[in-house]
Amino acid sequence: MQEDLQNALIKNSQNVYLDKDYLLPLNAFVSNAPVLSFPEMEVLLLFNNEDAKSRGFSFGFQGIKRRLDIHQQRLAIALRRLVRRGIIAKNEDKEYFLTKYGKILISNLFGNGDNKARYTLDSVHSDFPSCEVEIRVNPRRINHKILAKKLKGKWFSHYRYVGSSLGEDMSVLEWITEDARYSARVSAGGEGSIRITIIALQFCEDVQLREETNKVSSFIKKSIAEFFGESQFYQVEFTSTRNKSSFDPNLLNRWMEEIYKSQTQYNYS
Repeated sequence: MQEDLQNALIKNSQNVYLDKDYLLPLNAFVSNAPVLSFPEMEVLLLFNNEDAKSRGFSFGFQGIKRRLDIHQQRLAIALRRLVRRGIIAKNEDKEYFLTKYGKILISNLFGNGDNKARYTLDSVHSDFPSCEVEIRVNPRRINHKILAKKLKGKWFSHYRYVGSSLGEDMSVLEWITEDARYSARVSAGGEGSIRITIIALQFCEDVQLREETNKVSSFIKKSIAEFFGESQFYQVEFTSTRNKSSFDPNLLNRWMEEIYKSQTQYNYS
């Protein structure tokens, strides 16, 4: 049955746009798609980014909980259902990642075109700034995958680990503060570049954002010195930008309203 569903999703080439004609293709898609609760849709939206789809970014349970600000029991049920349906799976570190089937499902649910609900790890809110630091290290002495493995799962200051992806060309890690005011993303490449991006998830002054950036930057530098005995950094650059989020919550709400209406005839398993 799951194979038939996968084939149906692969063959489904209709784009579902939020205009006057979108209800017909939406209903046609829902008839072929698994019945999903709202918490399950929230989780899938979190996975709707290039890191998760292309680089295999995996989220820890607490990371998803903090990202979505969702009750622990509701999240546990949603994750269990998604795992059971083969949409997501657990890796050896007990973190959740998208399966091949999950990637197909997300592409059909959210798509990549305009007017579709999308989410990126870097841009949750579009009205607040981010601050970026680039640290240059000797790539012959510091392997980005080893660094990422050592940093994976670590907490520091008021930052809590969210998830990571470890690739051959780049490793990415993410943290979020306990109060969900700031998100920290660290991307380390094979050429010795370590990019640290701090994103304000609520309003803050520039000086506060710089202070948070310095906290994360200091943690990364201390970790490099501890793990590799390296204290020489070639350069540090600061840049400030505004997030340009591609995720429109209003579009998601309209999507969810119609999906809910279409699925009232079914019973959740």
